Amino acid sequence: MHGPAPSNKSWLPEWVLWLAERKYWIYPALAFFALMLYLPGLAELPPMDRDEPRFAQASKQMVETGDYVRIMFQDEPRLKKPIGIYWLQSASAGLLAEEPDALWTYRLPSLIGAVAAVLLCAAIGGALFKGPVGGVGGMLLAPVLLMTVEANLAKTDAVLLATILAAQWALARAWMAGRTETGQELTRAGSWTALAFWLAIGCGVLVKGPVILMIVGLTALGLILWQRRARWFLALRPLWGVPVALLVIAPWFVAIHFATDGAFWEEALGRDFLAKIGQGQEAHGAPPGFYLLLVFVTFWPAAALLGMAVLGAWRGRGSPAVQFCTAWIVPNWIVFELVATKLPHYVLPLYPALALLAAYMLVRGGEAPAKKWAARLAVAPVWIAAIIALGLAVAMVFVPPFFGGAVDGPGIAAGAAFAALAYTLYRYARGAFENAFPLGVVMLAAVLAYWPAYRNVVPSLSELWVSNRLATAVVRHAPPECVGEPELFTIGYNEPSLIFLAGTETSRGRGPAAVEHLVADPACHVAAIESREWPRFEEALGGREVRELARVTGLNYSKGKKVSLRLVQLGD
Repeated sequence: MHGPAPSNKSWLPEWVLWLAERKYWIYPALAFFALMLYLPGLAELPPMDRDEPRFAQASKQMVETGDYVRIMFQDEPRLKKPIGIYWLQSASAGLLAEEPDALWTYRLPSLIGAVAAVLLCAAIGGALFKGPVGGVGGMLLAPVLLMTVEANLAKTDAVLLATILAAQWALARAWMAGRTETGQELTRAGSWTALAFWLAIGCGVLVKGPVILMIVGLTALGLILWQRRARWFLALRPLWGVPVALLVIAPWFVAIHFATDGAFWEEALGRDFLAKIGQGQEAHGAPPGFYLLLVFVTFWPAAALLGMAVLGAWRGRGSPAVQFCTAWIVPNWIVFELVATKLPHYVLPLYPALALLAAYMLVRGGEAPAKKWAARLAVAPVWIAAIIALGLAVAMVFVPPFFGGAVDGPGIAAGAAFAALAYTLYRYARGAFENAFPLGVVMLAAVLAYWPAYRNVVPSLSELWVSNRLATAVVRHAPPECVGEPELFTIGYNEPSLIFLAGTETSRGRGPAAVEHLVADPACHVAAIESREWPRFEEALGGREVRELARVTGLNYSKGKKVSLRLVQLGD
């Protein structure tokens, strides 16, 4: 048998197995569950420096200028990533908002990508294992902390994950094609499957370059080396599939080559992709093992089942389905650990495979490992997950007052939900191999915790959202004689979120340039001066008077430094 059938030894409640096996019910249920997890922060969370506002601002400028070939952040070409995410974000903003300022419209592609990823995880599990494993895998993946974060950020990663999983679904069907279980063929890989594979590859390259090629390529290569046969891959029709992918990829790459005189290739491949491999880019270097330690946080709460996933991979190592998940995880994880530049979201494309292995073990059930050390090792991640849940419960209640928030109802509600989750995991750790895994409690607690956390608690931390408060102050304290929107110049505070919030015309520079800005239009031009830059600004004023309109203080979390900004206008 190539996948487990539910048994009376399953570690899951009967209702979970019943729901997960019904494909016409499980997919709508998973979509609804994912939306409940991902919607709360979509419109409420401020722009998160620094990557999100860079993507959103570049997409915003596409809407403003009508140029959908070149990627610009103000006057600077942004050549590190291909065009795919910018097209999706600009289309979303252009269709859904009268003015291209609503951040949620730029986040919508990420939300859709994250929901699609949950559904595709279930579909991959269905192609590999049959039975309820795919549905359970989707249930485990949806509330993963990193998934909830990426679903609410206008970046590439949630959309990239969806394209990778679409390709992995087709690859899984090709891998399992012709295999049988109880006399029935598990799956087929026809022309439509092959077309989906190559279209997903093309779209993935347009979103984030060669990352999808690495993930899918190493999975396929691992399987080929494992069983020393490659003929199964021909079911994906590479002879006509590669040209299909190139038809998706080539038009924009040719256009950007001529639009930038070849500078795109030098920046995207030489200074971004290859530089990340050799050295820690932008202070994001870390030694090997970084992701292995971080997975307990980023894969939480499903990280509680990491021990079960490893146990399932070992016990089912002869299963082609388990081999697929193992080939998906191991070679790619090694590459990510060896690459010098490390960011938490880089390994997100491997998490669905971890979720499926954990689901496989939960559905399969069985006896505890014979050796006590192995049983303790399998349950250790549950204890870690319980501790993290308890830490989140405390943070929701007691941390907000330190960053401009308060101890209020939403924070207490989120803390209570996280505490309930911690207690549930604690109880599970005490009898992991005897009691049914309380997946329903975890799912409900996750929704009840994430909803107030993302919708109320995090947005209330006003000391962290300096750009929001400064952009609001610019509008609120607009000089009465100004006709139209005030135009801002900033010194000493240059976060991309401010550009998105205050407008594309926002300028950055030093004291003399700020004075020139104020003099050019005393009625509508204002400047925000960070306190450390104030003496040089005063010197550049040359005796001119300025009027202070507002003062904004807070923490620039991107740099870990406190900031104090004076918003000024040229005096009479």
